Amino acid sequence: MDRIHIPLYKRLYEDIKEKILNKEFKKNTKLESVRGLSNRLGISTTTVEKAYNQLLIEGYVTSLPRSGYIVLDIIEVEQKPNHSNIKPIEYKRFSNNQLTSDLFDVKSYKSIINKVINYDSELLFTECDPRGELELREEIRKYVLIERDVKCDVNQIIIGPGIQYLLHILLSLQKLKSISYLTPEFKKAIDVFRAYDYTLKPRQSINEILRIKADFLFISPSNIYPTGEVLKVKDRTKIIKWAQDNNSYIIEDDYNFFIRYNSYTIPSIYSYDQNGNVIYMGSFSKTIIPSIRISYMILPRKLYELYQSSYQIYAQGASKLEQLSLAYFMKDGLFKRHTKKLYNLYKEKNDIILRELIKYKDKHFFTIKGTDSNLHVVLNFTEQKDMNTFIKNCKRYELHYDEIANTSSIIFPYSGIENSEIPNLIKDLFYSI
Repeated sequence: MDRIHIPLYKRLYEDIKEKILNKEFKKNTKLESVRGLSNRLGISTTTVEKAYNQLLIEGYVTSLPRSGYIVLDIIEVEQKPNHSNIKPIEYKRFSNNQLTSDLFDVKSYKSIINKVINYDSELLFTECDPRGELELREEIRKYVLIERDVKCDVNQIIIGPGIQYLLHILLSLQKLKSISYLTPEFKKAIDVFRAYDYTLKPRQSINEILRIKADFLFISPSNIYPTGEVLKVKDRTKIIKWAQDNNSYIIEDDYNFFIRYNSYTIPSIYSYDQNGNVIYMGSFSKTIIPSIRISYMILPRKLYELYQSSYQIYAQGASKLEQLSLAYFMKDGLFKRHTKKLYNLYKEKNDIILRELIKYKDKHFFTIKGTDSNLHVVLNFTEQKDMNTFIKNCKRYELHYDEIANTSSIIFPYSGIENSEIPNLIKDLFYSI
């Protein structure tokens, strides 16, 4: 910054500080008096006092009665060269992994936000409830009761900005050691357990899980990742009994229960449990928009009592404005209307992408899974070279994909592709295969 734009007191402060650091002003020497320096430089005593006071606050000098300002002994820190070539993090946003603009009515949601600002603005000046705002927790309580037959008290519900945040809270309540889950893993969740040094026990089937012991079982029974398969009633009762016998907890991630294109929604495991072994988790990231990061966790009574004694140590990470807006959105019936419309739009998009993929299914060597739910498909390639070409084409068009470890399968999301663009995009992805 040009020195001409720096306040005079600050320029004086910088000059004196530099002389102290350069040992031009030795330790225990006395600075010139305020009036003396003021007269010599032709500046006001106020300017000198402000400069001296800043030096005093920062510890370059001390003030002794009737002696003035005395220079202190300053140990100079070795100055290393400034590394200006720090490599930035390149965070890529992939167009096929977002939402198209028709999937959310921004205008109606904006009116809800304005409603909160206009009529509940006083709430925005208060601190956030660590558990989440009561208004939203009550709407979630009613929602999961109607949609998922989840019966709980409003106080058992904890709100946070995403499943990972809530898992951190959960794992801090009790010091347990192990977790099992079906492969392939839902990485964002399992990475939290890795961070807490849990023993990971991945298994390929429910029968394999039933033969081991683990403190937690992480599962999405109504939409198993990534194929969208449903855990059958027989297996649901088996894992509930397994949890009871082993004093374990089932973490039911019900993240995408409502997107089922060819069947009704499946009841939650929480609704089967009578002994408090199921922790229920849900999220609005697929039903609103990804940028509104609001998820929730419903604790069984035993874990709620642990949380109740320590809840104040957790800070709330979800914006109060977003929480209250979502509460109004649900209370006014707009959320239910929105999800009904959303389902129809999702189904239309799913039908189009399947229609286009089938054109290439017989010609090329792959099968399709995950067609009855979700906003992605799983492509199982027979030939490794075909999968490699598909991946190369995804990279060429900067599209997101996930490889399933130790398989020849690709998870390909399509939520961000405009319906009109799907045919040409699928054609491009299978080019030269």
